[in-house]
Amino acid sequence: MKSKSLRFHFLLLYVLLAVISGIVVPVLCVKLSANAFRDYQIHRRQEDLENLGESLTRLYYEEGGKWQIRRIMDILHPAPQWMGMKVTLIDENRNEVFSIVPNQMMHRRERVLESEREASPNKSEHITIKLGRPNSIGTLEIERRIPSGRIEYEFLSYLMRYTLAGALITIIAACGFGYMVAEKLSRPVIQAIRRTKRISHGDYEADDESGFVGIRELDALTNGVEDLGRSLSSQEKLRQRLMTDVAHELRTPLTVAITQIEAVADGILEATPDRLNMCLNEMNRLGELIKNVEALSRLEGDASVIHKENTDMKNFLEPAIESFRAVFAKSDIKLTAELEDDIACEIDRDKFRHIIDNLLSNALRYTNAGGKVKVKLYAHGHDAIIEVSDTGIGISKEDLPNIFERFYRADESRTRVTGGSGVGLAIVKAAVDAHGGKITVESVKGAGSTFRINLPSD
Repeated sequence: MKSKSLRFHFLLLYVLLAVISGIVVPVLCVKLSANAFRDYQIHRRQEDLENLGESLTRLYYEEGGKWQIRRIMDILHPAPQWMGMKVTLIDENRNEVFSIVPNQMMHRRERVLESEREASPNKSEHITIKLGRPNSIGTLEIERRIPSGRIEYEFLSYLMRYTLAGALITIIAACGFGYMVAEKLSRPVIQAIRRTKRISHGDYEADDESGFVGIRELDALTNGVEDLGRSLSSQEKLRQRLMTDVAHELRTPLTVAITQIEAVADGILEATPDRLNMCLNEMNRLGELIKNVEALSRLEGDASVIHKENTDMKNFLEPAIESFRAVFAKSDIKLTAELEDDIACEIDRDKFRHIIDNLLSNALRYTNAGGKVKVKLYAHGHDAIIEVSDTGIGISKEDLPNIFERFYRADESRTRVTGGSGVGLAIVKAAVDAHGGKITVESVKGAGSTFRINLPSD
């Protein structure tokens, strides 16, 4: 089955609503109005008959207990509601006192209308009213022929015609209005479809045609698609940069080693211990890079098993910090610690030691001589906070969002003199995430950085 467009469904919905509001509802109203009109007629006729009975009863007593035909005619003749009825007055002894047939009370025009009614099949309605209370003085019998409803029919026909005309106008207006609304609602959806198709083909640039339509959900859809495009564009750039960095990281040690080995093989250089150690160091660097990438892949892919155990964080951090104190002192960097007591967390000791080692190694690498590095441990709510702060070179605002990406380097022009494979912080983030924690960084270019780890505490 072929699917229909969103615009078609909106237009169909408006037409259905117009039909319901323009035809179904008015027809029901006409039907209910007709029933109410008939009920009103019946109720009004009943009141007229009761008033007639009271008038005849008063007349009877005013005449001293006698029926006067002339005065009875005076009551009946001017009243138009008795036209078309046979009225018979019977006394208490069941003798007919007075009787009048419909044609006796009609003018010429009414007789013509009556003849038209007689041409169609009619039903009769018999009504009996007792006169006098509590003592009966007679009975008023009325026979009324129920006409075919010509007047009522004409009234309802006019009402129905005007209703249908109004319904037709409503449907036409609803189609026009529905088309405009459907066009407005479907346009951003169509643009989002086109945008996603462009994104699927690798075109991540923002769409100039996208704009706000003033509807929250549709604006959110448009913004979401554009955010997706920007995010994928950023990821694509990072991927390309990653491939470049990986190739560079692998090529550098291989190039150095191959160059040295070829020179020895060609007899240009001698195979001295220093030269062989240089090649060995480059191979070790390459092996370390591969090892780090494998560790990161395991952490990000949940292949690494986390063996957590309840750990006093102060007792855990103190030996880790002490192991770095000598190398910090050798680099003329002051290393201090401020650790609170009685803070325990569920951690994997080996993997979390790797986190601390990475953060301290980064602080050492990017802090100049005479600088300071400080490690803090404190409780905040239900979390344990670990901070590693330095007074090093800092990180620019533009680089902060990507600092935990693998192989990302904040300064592309920086040589590899400082060492590092570019995956240390990516490993740290993956390990912290595996512990159910969160790592953030605050930094000012040229003033230093603070890495902050939030861990659930016991």
